[in-house]
This record gives sequence, structure tokens and C-alpha cells, in this order.
Amino acid sequence: MISYEEFEDIVVNILKRDISSNNDQKNAILSPSNKSLFIVAGPGSGKTTVMVLKILKYIFVDDIEPNAILATTYTRKAAEELYSRVLGWGDEIKNHLMDNTDDFDRIMQVNRIDFNLIKIGTIDSIAEELLRDYKKPGENQAIVIEEFVAKSAMIKIIIKNETYLNTKLIDYLKELEGHEKLNEPSKISEILLKIKNRIYHDQVDFNELYQNTPEDSGQRIALECINEYREVLLNRNTIDFAMLESLFLNKLKSDELKSFLDEIKIVLVDEYQDTNLLQEDIYFTMAKSALKNDGSLTVVGDDDQSLYRFRGATVDLFTNYPKRVRQSLGIDVEEINLRTNYRSTQNIIEHCNKFVELDQEYQKARVENKPKIIAPDFEKDKMPVLGMFRNNPQMLAKDLSMLINKLVNHGECELEVLRVLDEEYYKKVNGNVDIAKLLQIKEETIRAGKEMDKISLKLDSDYGSASDIAILSYSPKENKHGNNAFLYLLRKQLKRYRQPIEIFNPRGIDLQDIEIVAVFCGLILECIDPEAGIQKSDKTIPKLAIHNMNRWRVLAKEYVKMNPEPHEPITLSQFVTSWQLRKPKGYDEWPKTASLMELAYKITTWIEELQDDVEGIVYLEAITKSITQTGFFNDYHSNISFVSPTHERDSVLEAIWNIFVPLSTGGVSIDESLLETLPDNRVNVLSIHQSKGLEFPLVIVDVGSKFKNNDIRTQIFRFPKSLKDNVTIEDSIRKYSSLGQSDRSEKDRKFDDLTRLYFVAFSRAESVLLLVGLNNAIEGYKTKNDHFYIPNVALGWSRDEEYVGFKEIYLI
Repeated sequence: MISYEEFEDIVVNILKRDISSNNDQKNAILSPSNKSLFIVAGPGSGKTTVMVLKILKYIFVDDIEPNAILATTYTRKAAEELYSRVLGWGDEIKNHLMDNTDDFDRIMQVNRIDFNLIKIGTIDSIAEELLRDYKKPGENQAIVIEEFVAKSAMIKIIIKNETYLNTKLIDYLKELEGHEKLNEPSKISEILLKIKNRIYHDQVDFNELYQNTPEDSGQRIALECINEYREVLLNRNTIDFAMLESLFLNKLKSDELKSFLDEIKIVLVDEYQDTNLLQEDIYFTMAKSALKNDGSLTVVGDDDQSLYRFRGATVDLFTNYPKRVRQSLGIDVEEINLRTNYRSTQNIIEHCNKFVELDQEYQKARVENKPKIIAPDFEKDKMPVLGMFRNNPQMLAKDLSMLINKLVNHGECELEVLRVLDEEYYKKVNGNVDIAKLLQIKEETIRAGKEMDKISLKLDSDYGSASDIAILSYSPKENKHGNNAFLYLLRKQLKRYRQPIEIFNPRGIDLQDIEIVAVFCGLILECIDPEAGIQKSDKTIPKLAIHNMNRWRVLAKEYVKMNPEPHEPITLSQFVTSWQLRKPKGYDEWPKTASLMELAYKITTWIEELQDDVEGIVYLEAITKSITQTGFFNDYHSNISFVSPTHERDSVLEAIWNIFVPLSTGGVSIDESLLETLPDNRVNVLSIHQSKGLEFPLVIVDVGSKFKNNDIRTQIFRFPKSLKDNVTIEDSIRKYSSLGQSDRSEKDRKFDDLTRLYFVAFSRAESVLLLVGLNNAIEGYKTKNDHFYIPNVALGWSRDEEYVGFKEIYLI
């Protein structure tokens, strides 16, 4: 249709994307349509731009039909962004070409392009779409359930026969997960689903695994639960995501999707570092057809940003990709490294490079000969990497809140430099346990800090508002084992200012412990089951569920006494009483069935926080999503039946078991998909996993607010040296897979995971990176006669216990 030169000219001058100055990006976009690529894309390197322009180049330069292109991403949000950019930029190119030619045939050819025919989405959404589009006449397509509904289904199975009390099962699961205590049905369900997913993801023959498992063992009981779960789902024509992918692969290989495979030419896969063996098989199966059609397979990813091993991802599939694709497809791929980071300042880039390279053992788990990330040629702000460390969480929360308040409410702040930790400092303290010498080194750095100029931070065009500040943590929980964590203290401090600053952290408290959620659920329970009459008749409901549901009811009754608005046309008290007496207000008779969803939304009328507060809206969506999804999975479809007393009792118990037992025992949590849009007027608190793919002008990373001493119980979060040598779920399943056992120990993999986690955290920052924690985290602590460090991967410790540190951190 057009030459590459004309395409590049349009991209540079019309789309304002200067790909001509970045040879890595240009080579990735320019490659022929039948050339398969292995693109290793560092953070901020413009991989989405490359993918979009590569797709548009296929269409406008290589004359590939849009319906012959398939592109997958890891999240729905990433898919929406990719699709949006393809549509936006594609239409700009179309309009430019039609506005600048009198050739009628060319105008018609360009006008005929339909970008909607490109298949863009997650692997699961694309599988659903293709299975629907190519299903046989009369075939019923299975309903795909969300993860929390799968968890509810498994909870129901293990509670029904009281399997969750089986000591053999519990001991087996405790050993796999390294738990000392395991008594919650929701947690047992979660582990069983992990095992089930691993079986699918690693493509293990279930029957073979079952036959090789000793009878009456904990593992055999676990497999029986998993088998019952599968049968229950299939009998109801429902499947989960792992089952969906397995079904999709089987359909691909059995020629049931032949029409699709005959037309596919381009397969483009993003975030390949988080792929599992099942998904690899799907991609390679599609790629065989693409190659046969003179097309190609391109994968994009970054092994340093692989965070989802706990969900079944196998990073080896990425690091060994050239070898694996050669063995499976018989092709050699060209490796292209996107190295230039357009997101972060030079100092942040150097910090990330130093961090990811300080541990020599970690280099064995990376793509071979991987180059450093580099900054573009143009000059950026030279703000140093900052650190704020205090003696306790209270002081840290207070001082950090003061900094945030000055930035948000006053637009700027000046920061006094207390000390600078540089390469010379780390050399001096590494391995030094002489208390007097360490004090001398500290005093020297303090004196040097006093002589330095203050650091000025401003909320200007480079920053913006509270939403440009992100706080990243290993866990966003604000309360742990009844103790208020640093994030809880920070939330309280920020609310105390004359102009209060709100934070957005809906995952900070477990859903069942949030007061407004408790009130909401308690009101629903009191409406459908007054005074727990039906609830009490079922003696098999777990004690934890009974405790929480009763607590919810008490809070709901107190809330009704407050007589919240609106009072017209009916008060909350009148509404609840009407339900409890089954006597309608304003209607002739009570309905034969009542929708739980309608009841839930009606009750929100009296709970302002669930309507107007951004966190409250997320809570409401999580609960109503649970009600809706479990409706697929039960006999009464999330309705209460009043046809007869028996139907009423059964439908109420079904709602209690499928909705409120999972909610009250921790089986329902805030899914990341509910947090894809962040509020524009709050400081965002995210788990590091959740922050992946995002970027913020100011990123605050909690690297040590929980670590007062070298406690073995916290090692897993910072330095898993004393990890027990248990057989993990991953290892116990992989030995039955073609993957075989990993050549890295679980301890090494845990260290690798932490390195990747904090690399992602640090690389989210655009202009300012601030590390926060307790003083003990960087200085260690002393007992009566000895000094002890607190090894921490995030603060520059290699796994051989060297305190390597970083190039430079300015403590403020």
C-alpha cells in the first residue's frame, strides 16, 4: 500500500513519534512481516508504541489484512490501551493518506481498512471470543467464572463434607505452603486452587498424577477435592480461566478452529515473561499456522519484571525463548533489546541498573548478556534517589505526611540532607560489626550531610497533584494481626491537616473487616434472614463465618438506629422491617422471588459511602460482583424464593453459603481488575504487583517499615536465607511436566522474585524515587554487646550477605 519510508515519515511528522532516532525501536518496527522477533523491553522503553506501530506497519506497508493479526497482553487495561492506540493512530494515518491522494483506488483501499477486525485482548478474552465465534451449531458455550467465584466453589466443596478439617489434607497443604497454622476454609481453598492451576499450567496429566499418589494421603485428598471441583463446574457448564485455556488449546489442536488458523499470519505476544507452559503451547500452535501462512511470531517482555510465578508463570520460558522456539517451531528469532528508558531520570535509571546487577547469582536467572538500561540523550532533572528512615513507624508516618502535605497543599517543600549513603560508605560498613567504628562512620556522614544544600521539591508540571504520588509496598495491608501498620498511621496523619489528604487503598483492610462492608452485608442478612433464624438451623457453617456474620448483624442494627437519610418515601428501618415481616409497603402482596442484587442496590440508598466514596464504590463492586457471579453457580441464581417455606429456607441458605460464607471467611478480596482506574485526587497506595505497568512522577517505596530486627519471621519479605527446604507446589507438579524440575532451588527463586519485585517498584518512578523505612533497616541494631544487620534485598544486599548498596542515596 505504502513504502516504509512513507510510513516512517507519517509516524514522525503526523503522529509525532520520533522512531527514526532510536535504532532499537526502528529495527523492531521495520522487520519484515515473516521475521519472528524476541524483543526484550526494559522499563519505560516504549514497548506499547513499538507494538502499535508494528501492527500498523503490517497493515499499511505489508498489506496484511487486520483479521490476520492477533495481539495479546497480560491485563485487560493493557489490551484496552493497545486497542485504543491502534484505532487512534490508525485513523490518523488513514485520514492523512486519503487527504493527500487523488487516486480513487487507493482511497477505496485505505477506507476499507477495519481495525476492529484485529484480535486484541488477554489470552483468556481472545480464547472466549474465538470459542464463541467458531462454536458448533447447537453447542452451548461454557460460562467462565472469576477467580473469587472459583474460590467460593472450592470452599463449598471442602465444607460440605468437612474436608477442611481433615488433618492429613491440612498437614500436606501446610508443608507445601510453609504454614505453621492452617484452619481457614478460604485459605485451604486458595491453596487447592493453586495446585489445580499448576496442574493445568504445567500441562500435567491429572490421571497419571492421581495414580502416582499414595491412597489415603493428604495429596490424594487434595486431588479428590480438585476432581470434584472440576466435575461440579462442568456439570453446570462453567469453567475457570485455566480450564478455558486448556479447552482453547484442545480446540486449536483438533482443527475445530481451522478457519481461524487458516487466516492468521501475525501473532504478537506482550508480557511474555509471565507466560506458563499451557499458554506457550497455545502461542506455538497458533504460530505454526502463522508461519505456514508466511507470517511470524513476535514476543515482547522483560525477565526482570516477571512477578507472577505464584500464579503459574515460568520465567524460564522467556529467558530460554530462542532455544525453545527453535526446538518447537524450527525457526531462529532475532533478539532486539529496547534499552532506552524514556520514563525516568538518569539517577533513577542508574539506581535500577545497580540494583539489578549487584547480585551475581541473579545474573544466572536473566536473559544472557542483557544490556543495561540507558537514558536518552536529552538532559533530565538530576534529582538524587532519596531515603527517609526513622526510629519507628509513628515518626516515619508523621514526617512522610509532612512532606506529602507540603507538596500537595503548598506546592513545594525544602528538604534538609541528613546523610548521604554512597559507594564509599557501603565499602566501609560492609561486614563491619565493630560498634565504635560504625558510630564513627555514621558521624562522618552526618557531618558531610550538614554541609550540603537543601533539596527543593515542587508540585509543578512535572508533578501535578496528590494522584501523582504513589506509595508502593510489598503488602498494602494497614492492619496485621490486630496491629496498626505504617500505612494505617500514614492515613491517619494525612487526615489531620487543615486540608486533609486522602489516600486510595481499598486493599488496605480485608473486605470482611471493613466497617461499612460489615454494615452493608449485615443489612442484607437481616432482610433475608431476620435474627439469623435460618442461619442458626445449619450447624455446618464454619465458626469464623458465624462470628463475622453475627458481628455484621450487630453493626447493621446499630446503623439502622442512626436513622440515616433519606427518610422519604421510606426510612431504612421501615424498609428492613418490611423485608423481615415479608409485608410489602406500597404493594398488594410480597413477591414470589426477590433479587439479591436489587436488594443490595436498594440498601445502598441509605449508605452514602458506598455511593460517593471511591473506596466505597470499589467495595460495593466487589460484593455485587460476587452476588452476580455466584448466581451462575447455584440453583436459585442469587434470588430469594418465597414460593414455600422450604424454598425460602433453601434459597437463603444458598445465599449464605455462596455469598456470605466466602465473604466472612476471607474468600472474597478486591480484585486488581477493579483498580484499573485510579482516582485523580488521592495519594495512591498499591502493592508492587499492582503497580506493574504504571508510572508516577513521585514514587515512595516502603523497603523497611516492618523490620526492627533480623527476625526470621520477616525474612521471606526481605532476605529468605532461612527458607525451609520444603517441596513446593511448583516443584511437586513440575516433576510430572515436560518442564521437569527447575535448575534453581526454591531459595534462589525466592531471592530472584524479590529482586524482580523491587526492580519493578523502583522503575515506576519518573522524577523522584523515595525509599522509606526504619533506621534499623539501613544501620542495623545493637544489643548489649553486639551489632546486627537486617539483610534486605531491596536495600542492596546480595544473597551471599554482602551489603553492596547503591551508588548514592540522599537521606532526608
